[in-house]
Amino acid sequence: VAQFCPRARIIHIDIDPAELGKIKTAHIAIAGDVGEALGRLLPAVHAGERGPWRRRVAELQARWPFQMPDAGNPRSHFGLIQTVAACLDRDAVIATDVGQHQMWVAQAYPLRRPRQWLTSGGLGSMGFGVPAAIGAALAEPDRTVICFTGDGSILMNIQELVTAAEEGVNLKIILLDNASLGLVHQQQTLFYGERIYASRFQVSPNWTKVAEGFGIAAVDLDHAANPCAALMDALSRRGPCLIHASIDVDQKAYPMVPPGGANREM
Repeated sequence: VAQFCPRARIIHIDIDPAELGKIKTAHIAIAGDVGEALGRLLPAVHAGERGPWRRRVAELQARWPFQMPDAGNPRSHFGLIQTVAACLDRDAVIATDVGQHQMWVAQAYPLRRPRQWLTSGGLGSMGFGVPAAIGAALAEPDRTVICFTGDGSILMNIQELVTAAEEGVNLKIILLDNASLGLVHQQQTLFYGERIYASRFQVSPNWTKVAEGFGIAAVDLDHAANPCAALMDALSRRGPCLIHASIDVDQKAYPMVPPGGANREM
């Protein structure tokens, strides 16, 4: 905690006074509704172009470009995300659950407009994705809504597939299945001597049968002769559909911060 923004001056706004100073001592602590507080502070804030900082970021990105291995393969994690993006226009809404898939989508999906991205950032609520995506589809029935999820996250709220079927929402669930709790497996592999405990699933559901049992269409890219064609067909048809794809359990989400570490130690 001491290494978090060590030279910053911190203004902390929170509706719950008990949160103020609980983890990091703020220079100014304001108890109140963040919308009201920011509305009153904004007139005192002046825009800055931050030219030197933007140039520094561009320099770092050029020196260490982000790597997306196997991105041309629709059966890989990055490849599947980019293939989905190539099949959709800017009107699509992109939701995620929580886990490795969430980070990969944030890195690889070319978000094309404001308010396109629905994710539980910071709170890390597994099970967020499908209900949030259903809500988006009900609010914007003419858009295609995509929910990227993992086999751990979807089980948290899988009963909402019934809601998707009842409402006939135009929702496509992209299930990246590595038969594990990916982030837990990643931490156990990297920091706990590969002592894998309770993060590998010994039994995995038959996801297409599960989806069909809840009353929605399903496609398994593992058994598709042409996964790109199968994906395009599934995305083009209206209504709810679960699209399953197995991915490699040993793929990691980078960068990451070690347990107990500071962001600079990623």
